[in-house]
Amino acid sequence: MRIWFEQLPTEARGVIGVTLSFVVILVMALLLEVSTSLVDSLQQSGRHEPRIARMLGYEATAQELQAAAEEFSKALDGLAYPAADDANATGARLQQTLRGFAEESGLTVVGSQLAVSTAKDIDDQENEVDLFEQLAVELSLDGPPIALDAFLVAVSQHSPALATVSIDIRRKRRSRRDGDETREFLTVRLRVVALRVAA
Repeated sequence: MRIWFEQLPTEARGVIGVTLSFVVILVMALLLEVSTSLVDSLQQSGRHEPRIARMLGYEATAQELQAAAEEFSKALDGLAYPAADDANATGARLQQTLRGFAEESGLTVVGSQLAVSTAKDIDDQENEVDLFEQLAVELSLDGPPIALDAFLVAVSQHSPALATVSIDIRRKRRSRRDGDETREFLTVRLRVVALRVAA
């Protein structure tokens, strides 16, 4: 091949040299383009790798996350009234429940009042998202101490959870027509609070 190339005229050798040089430059440019594209794709896959790994992790733990969400929902049901009903309707049901507890315990309900407030009303923080509304019932009750104990036990065992946040106990004032059976009666003012999931 070398002998053949040397026998060619000078102009033909120049044309072949230029052509070979052009082919070599073209192949090198093509290799450079392919290598640049390969490096870019490797960098992009490196950037997406953490996201892909995170998504694969979510997919692998999807059942665990779903089970945890169900457990959270059950726990929330035990702590707060659902958002399905209106706050006033839920509050009215709460009042009826507390009146029922009082009557079953042997207490006389003298009065009750409902108050609904949000987390902003309580904490006075405007940036907080209101997740819960607070339903508070103020009760005035008369009855013996043992009935008050039974009432407080019923309140503590209720689900969703109820909390007695304040209580004022006084011995009931006796009038002349009251008999000896009212001697141990108490007058109780208390505030019972429940949470409702905000809509």
